[in-house]
Amino acid sequence: MTAVEHDWRRTHAVIVAVERYNGSEELNLDGPVHDAIGMRNWLTGRGVPPGNIQLLASPMERNREALAAAHPDYRPAERRDVREVFRDGLREIDGDWLWIYWAGHGVQAPGGGWSLLYPETSDTDLQGLDADSLLDLVRTDHLPWDGVDRVTVIVDACRRALPLHTHELADTPQPLTKAPQIRSDRRVFWMRACQAGAVAMEQEGAGRFTSALLRQLEAAGGAGAALDLDRVGKGVRDDFAQRPATGSGRQYPTMHVIDWDQQERTDRLGPPAPPLDPEKRRFREMVVLEAAGLLGADPAGSAARVAARLCEQFTTGPPTMTPLPAGELVDWALDNPHGTVTLLAELSAPVPVRAEIRKACHVLQNQWLTRAEYVELVALLGRLDERGRYDAAEEARALFGLVDLAFHDPAALADALEELLPKPDQLPQLLRVVERFAAVDGGAVAADLRAWSLRCAERLGMKGQLKERRGEAEEYAEGVEAAGPAQEQRVQIRLHPSNGPGRAYEVWTRRGEDVNSLAKVDTPASLEEIRDGLEAVLSAQPYTPDTLVEFFVPSTDLELAVHRWQFARPVKRHLGTDYPVVMRCTEFREPQRHDLWKGRWKRVGTAATRDLRWLPGDMDCGEVYAVVQQTVDAPGAMTATPSRARADLFNVCLFGGVPVLIWHGEAEPAIAEDEIRKLLGEERPLRSLPQRLRELRSDSDPYRSHHGRHMSLLWDDPHHPLPDQLDLSAP
Repeated sequence: MTAVEHDWRRTHAVIVAVERYNGSEELNLDGPVHDAIGMRNWLTGRGVPPGNIQLLASPMERNREALAAAHPDYRPAERRDVREVFRDGLREIDGDWLWIYWAGHGVQAPGGGWSLLYPETSDTDLQGLDADSLLDLVRTDHLPWDGVDRVTVIVDACRRALPLHTHELADTPQPLTKAPQIRSDRRVFWMRACQAGAVAMEQEGAGRFTSALLRQLEAAGGAGAALDLDRVGKGVRDDFAQRPATGSGRQYPTMHVIDWDQQERTDRLGPPAPPLDPEKRRFREMVVLEAAGLLGADPAGSAARVAARLCEQFTTGPPTMTPLPAGELVDWALDNPHGTVTLLAELSAPVPVRAEIRKACHVLQNQWLTRAEYVELVALLGRLDERGRYDAAEEARALFGLVDLAFHDPAALADALEELLPKPDQLPQLLRVVERFAAVDGGAVAADLRAWSLRCAERLGMKGQLKERRGEAEEYAEGVEAAGPAQEQRVQIRLHPSNGPGRAYEVWTRRGEDVNSLAKVDTPASLEEIRDGLEAVLSAQPYTPDTLVEFFVPSTDLELAVHRWQFARPVKRHLGTDYPVVMRCTEFREPQRHDLWKGRWKRVGTAATRDLRWLPGDMDCGEVYAVVQQTVDAPGAMTATPSRARADLFNVCLFGGVPVLIWHGEAEPAIAEDEIRKLLGEERPLRSLPQRLRELRSDSDPYRSHHGRHMSLLWDDPHHPLPDQLDLSAP
């Protein structure tokens, strides 16, 4: 069917958008409501009466107002409401064309069904609608028998395989109906964002598939215009081909279509794959020959059986050629992430793939895990909290010198670790990282990671090597445990209030409970004399850039730019480029408010820099205090408040129990919130902030105008107070 002439006033629609779920915050999905509003606006722009549109939604709080403005009488998207609308609300509609649109989370449930998750879903109870039952329902008596000649169904939701640990937590998806199909001739055009095992992609708060689809629907014409959905589908493919890939390079969006004539096709969306260079062509031929040999005496039958098994893991449909040659099988694998490794593992099992063929797969796709292994690894990393993923990334840094590994996103961390491509005859570095982390961590997820690691090694024929590395990791973990918790080295400097000609000061080092006095000066010293004395003290100590240097000062001295103190021997440099330098202040930390201070600090261990609250520079003292009191769960704040107002801001934050505060030290800071967040790195763990400032200060050394030069940090750890008061009257 080509362009469909149609009176759009006789069109009805059911739009469902599920963003908020009954589980942890990680379950929520920001975007489906915006997509639903876009679909509604397109339909009404075509001429569909708003009264013909039923919109059901479970919106995020931030999107509720926009949804109410667009469709004031929207209904909840709970299971009861969805079933009521689809089972009973369509029987009496008077129209020719029905549009159904669904956006939200989707998973491939036990038994291979596709479950579109209801808002009632929690982390341990995945409840959903059987997506395929939408097709069944529109051909039953739930729609008028003598009306609605055409139905278009659009689903923008993942259909990814469930991680092993949650597979048993998913309910079998519930069908909308079991009624017989009395209108099997009713024409249905079905489009979904991905096929079995695949992931729909979000971009900037909207589904990439829906965004592209709406662009093509808009381009197809306005009210009263004919609509050719086949042409729209081609436009979506072209749209993706012209846009750069986003997100993880391991995810390939796909579009699965069943057209008016019930012909199925699956299209890989995105730019066309570049042609293989000569080296990769040579390795492709090697893989093709290996695959042909492994297919054996019945290549056609073997290829068909392998293709059937791979359909559950690959994101594109298999080649339609019959019989299926080895070359077509390999090219299909190349179109899918982890495809060649997965294909060769299927063909050669239970015998490990030969080392030279594994090398060819590495060259062709830069990957060595099978698709199933990769999906399971991402799921296991997802079960760790952010601290756990950070610790796993730290083991990679310690073992192989990797830095700045993204650990917030489990898939991004898995990608970065897999990029450590092993030599064909050596145990992959990723498995060494997993073994060492699991040995030190020792938790339930660690045990599952070790089991995963062992299965990978067995597939590679490297079980013996893994056992050796596991023994080394266990010895390392025993050493860590015997050493006890690592104690952070600190240098603490107390600057007493100025008494005119100068001030007294003390310097000591701390490691855990061990305190060593390095200097005690009770006669007034100028800041230059204190700087010179501190340089002499620090030069006599073993140097490590991880040593935290803390200045305890009165609140009136928090503006002292001690990080810019310049040392002269043996080369000119600033204190803040050698060490992470922070400010401390014990004023306004009343005992009755100590729990608030400690509670905020507790979040520092797991928070990211993005969790710092922004305090605009134009707020007065009362407004700042109100914000501080409203966000008692925030670990800290940052500001570009002018110097004339900073004294009040310091007092408010200290009294409000704020342990972490970043400020720009210029009199009139010319920097915006987004610039500060970009400098600090929003995804960095908050506990790394002192070191991040040291890096920024090092970058700024040659440039007086660099913002890093002017950034100061209050870093007030309640668990590491001043040592007992020193007696300054002692000789």
